[in-house]
Amino acid sequence: MRLRCINIVSQEPRRLVEFYEKVFDTQAQEIVPGRWELPAGGATLVFTHTDEPVRAPKDSCGLEFETEDVDREYSRLQKAGVPLGAPPVTYPWQWRAFGVKDPDGNNVDFVQYVGDNRKDGCGNGG
Repeated sequence: MRLRCINIVSQEPRRLVEFYEKVFDTQAQEIVPGRWELPAGGATLVFTHTDEPVRAPKDSCGLEFETEDVDREYSRLQKAGVPLGAPPVTYPWQWRAFGVKDPDGNNVDFVQYVGDNRKDGCGNGG
């Protein structure tokens, strides 16, 4: 089994599309009116409209993307005008990372393994 797509609903999906196009440096396709698809690390992000308010709690589930050079990604996103917080940090569990929030407040993390003995896991080497 493999993850094929992640559906993200928003009252303003076009705003999310513009944000993730900058993040992935690619164009989303509007498949049908109001539904955009964007390739992202082997899966597809799908953006659709909802009339309901979308509120992401600050500790909400988020998206995490592994990159070969997290510092280069930080610099690229900064140049692309993506609002960024703190620069990348290296954690004791041997991952270097930084995070941003998309326009709806969803957490988006970018990570790079910097240790010696990689283990499978999600950002924690576990």
